[in-house]
Amino acid sequence: MKKKKLAPGILTIHFLILISYSSITILTLLSLFFEHLGGSPRRIGFLMSLFSFAAFLSRPFGGWLLNKFNARKIMIAGLLLMLVMTSLYPFIQELNWFAVFIRIFHGLGFSIFVLAALWITVSLVREEERAYAIGVVSTGFMLPLLVFPFLGEEVIQRFGFLYFFLCAIFLSVIPLVYALFIKLDIPRYSEDSKTKSAGYLLLLKQKRIYLILLLTLVFEIGLSSCLIFVPLLAHGESLMRSGYYYTFLALSAVFVRVIGGRYLRFWGSPKLILPAFCLISGGGLLIFLSLNNFLLGASGLIYGIGVGILYPHLSALIVRGVTSMERGKVLSLFTSSVDLGFALGPLFFGWIYQSIGIRPSFALFSAFIFLSSLGLILWGRKTIGVAS
Repeated sequence: MKKKKLAPGILTIHFLILISYSSITILTLLSLFFEHLGGSPRRIGFLMSLFSFAAFLSRPFGGWLLNKFNARKIMIAGLLLMLVMTSLYPFIQELNWFAVFIRIFHGLGFSIFVLAALWITVSLVREEERAYAIGVVSTGFMLPLLVFPFLGEEVIQRFGFLYFFLCAIFLSVIPLVYALFIKLDIPRYSEDSKTKSAGYLLLLKQKRIYLILLLTLVFEIGLSSCLIFVPLLAHGESLMRSGYYYTFLALSAVFVRVIGGRYLRFWGSPKLILPAFCLISGGGLLIFLSLNNFLLGASGLIYGIGVGILYPHLSALIVRGVTSMERGKVLSLFTSSVDLGFALGPLFFGWIYQSIGIRPSFALFSAFIFLSSLGLILWGRKTIGVAS
């Protein structure tokens, strides 16, 4: 097995995502804060989903920015906006328009930052190495789950929500300061700069692209629902801690992305997509059955393997064969699908949870993920390369 090497700059982007997403991860426990302020499951789901709705709506604007301006400056602007919004959370006293404002602009800053970071990543590597590079970079979204949900729960229980927010603010400062001093050698377009790139509608008409977007949407609806509502499930059981779920999810996802991407020859193959969705469905069903920390950790382990496979494979597959002039637009469409899934998941889950209870909601969402992903893959198996 031939080891793959990372291009210069990839670890820099990884560090920026790792630390910035550590702040986002600790704020996953905002559902507990909103519950503390008297929020209903529906209102909690709405406020949590606003972050991703804002990110979703801003993606086309981010794609336009990347085609016009320096990606590093756009990345720094996103980090700055994230810091400002994170600093305002301690001033929320009730679930009103001020909370809505913070969630919207926090999501906007995160959207701009991640899109710029992902654009830089795919620009630094060759096409055949993108799944590996994106897999390594995207471990920055998983590694914080090993520590910060546990840390957040401990800080809230011992010191209260103010110190919980101070931790999130501190974690937002580090990547901004680091980004201001780093140097990144980002290659320019290799194509003729006068070549006109395809518009969003023309790209969306390509079956391969919209199939991947739909699969990504299904994936993120399931993932966001688990990340947001597992703390409320565990909170209702005196002996259960949601940190076990997050820790094992992150461990398995990181292991799969780093080891699989570096050593496995078939890593990057579209044929891994269906097994990954099956694992995610199984992990979600196990949450429904979890009555102790062991089962909750096992569900995170299974779920994490599927998560570890899906994100790098879907993101690498969607930019396959597109020109560098179109890359920003394609990535903005992909990340828009991620954000829309993260927005719709908590919103729908909150409504279903309030109607039938939290445990049955996990079983229902697991069935949805399995059936919808299976249908999409069977429909487009030749287009995305699942079939031989």
